[in-house]
Amino acid sequence: MNDSPDRGNRPVAPSVSPLVRQAARNLHRLELMAGNTAWSSNWLYRWNFWRFRQILVQTPDGAAAWLPALAFAVSREKDPYVREKDPYVLAEFARWPLPEPLPPEALPWRDRLIQVWEQYPAALTWEKTIRLSALVRLDRRAERLPEWLAEARRALDLAPGNRHPRLAALAGWRPRPGDGLPHGDKAEAARAWGRFWEESYKSPDMDGLIAAAALLHLAEAGWLPSGPSPERLREEFRQRVQQVQPWTTFYPERSVIGMLLASVPTDASAPERRQQDIMAWLELTYGNVDWKKREAVWGMLAAWQREGVLERGGIGRGRLQELSLLPDLARALECEWHSGTLLAMAGYIPGAVEVSAHPEAARAVVAHWEALSRNDDWEIRQTAWVARWNLMRAGVLTAEEQTRFGADDVEAIGAEKTWAALLTLAQIQPPKPFPLGNWIRRLSDRNNECRLAAHLAIHGWLVDMAGGEQRRQMRQALRRAGQEGAGNRPVAPFVNLPPEVLPDFRRLREIETALAAGHLPPSPDVGAGNRPTPRTVPARLPEAQPRTGPPGITGQTTGRTAGSEPPARHPFPEAVRHE
Repeated sequence: MNDSPDRGNRPVAPSVSPLVRQAARNLHRLELMAGNTAWSSNWLYRWNFWRFRQILVQTPDGAAAWLPALAFAVSREKDPYVREKDPYVLAEFARWPLPEPLPPEALPWRDRLIQVWEQYPAALTWEKTIRLSALVRLDRRAERLPEWLAEARRALDLAPGNRHPRLAALAGWRPRPGDGLPHGDKAEAARAWGRFWEESYKSPDMDGLIAAAALLHLAEAGWLPSGPSPERLREEFRQRVQQVQPWTTFYPERSVIGMLLASVPTDASAPERRQQDIMAWLELTYGNVDWKKREAVWGMLAAWQREGVLERGGIGRGRLQELSLLPDLARALECEWHSGTLLAMAGYIPGAVEVSAHPEAARAVVAHWEALSRNDDWEIRQTAWVARWNLMRAGVLTAEEQTRFGADDVEAIGAEKTWAALLTLAQIQPPKPFPLGNWIRRLSDRNNECRLAAHLAIHGWLVDMAGGEQRRQMRQALRRAGQEGAGNRPVAPFVNLPPEVLPDFRRLREIETALAAGHLPPSPDVGAGNRPTPRTVPARLPEAQPRTGPPGITGQTTGRTAGSEPPARHPFPEAVRHE
């Protein structure tokens, strides 16, 4: 390969891994939204984004790539103008899925997230509980057990409505994979931790249920040599979940079951025992069970499936027909009505082996989600689009189903009136050319939240197209968007986009460089005065060949004429503008 003569005189950008590149894009996207009043002033908007973003994350690397953005989001909650006054958004931060083991590049990001949670100014009781829940899940070192034990003892003085969520948050602690039995001071701390939970284990109420979950984590790791066996604890825990009465008024109290089930792994002793465990949990997904339990159980089963539990439990060894939950998912979708439970079910993404073993169930699941995406309830529509997108990315959809997905997606972008559903549509992409023209029309929406969703969709597409081998697709989409609605008028290859949707590639490179070095970049507010203010400019089509003549001038462009001022610096990188 021959290098160009001037290659040695040009600075070469350092290469970054796909994980760092995706993490930088996620953080850059969040900075875009954080600067919009529709985001900062509406906690429901942020809650919807993070709640559905978790279900849209499909791989362990995908979850790890959101850690820098998550640290940025939590750190901004210290600002009194955007600080949450409701537990919903902070709870979504705390329950973000954390893959095990983390990629080495993501370890500094996790450490930064721990630091941000440590510094979070939790003043209210529920804020302290959510902060502890996040720290217990993120920092599983045995050195912190004395601290967690002190918090657990203080929790006993709280009223039940606050005590149970606090204890449930602490009960989620479990040793890290590969951690052996502790020695010295750590061993004494571990014994004290076990004794604390054993004292309330025999209690028939919620305290006993929480204690059973805490002891199960210790027993699974071999840290409970003289206590109940993991099999006994698992059986008792499931029975207590089945017997416990639901709460319908106080949010922290209702969250206890979900908090506990989110931390419980499946039986790891033998495939046959794991199969029995899963089948027993499925009994809590029937319609006669409280919706909060159905939601928590489906969330747990979906997490097990994403972690490869079915594969480790016998796929490829003659047990697939017994362990696959695809027929159960099809059965449950026929009668499920609650949007929260449906969202948990949307996280169940069957693999190719499951689909080939249960083709009829797979087609029934796809058909159910297609019908629900046209439901009158916007929450159900929103959830169904998440499920359809997950199934498409997993390769479950046939060619005909993919075509319907693309057509339905384009139609929904233009017709959706609810900002929450439109926000979800902005985070998925149809299996066909990007509908840029549809999203440009939504930029004129009267609703601020809908306009921000359109900004998010266009911004993400521009970043994705600019950095890959898809520049021809971007040129075609920009040309179509510039020509739509022009009628018989002459059209030049320009499309006017507002500056707020144009990516700041200089900032994106700053983020990539910082993340690759193992730390988070400074806040975008720092040094903002040294950056040039973006001007409203037309996003010019990247030409296959540079033009030799003067640009054409039409009523739809702001091209340059002789003697006029030169246009503002183009927002796209040089490599994108001219190939």
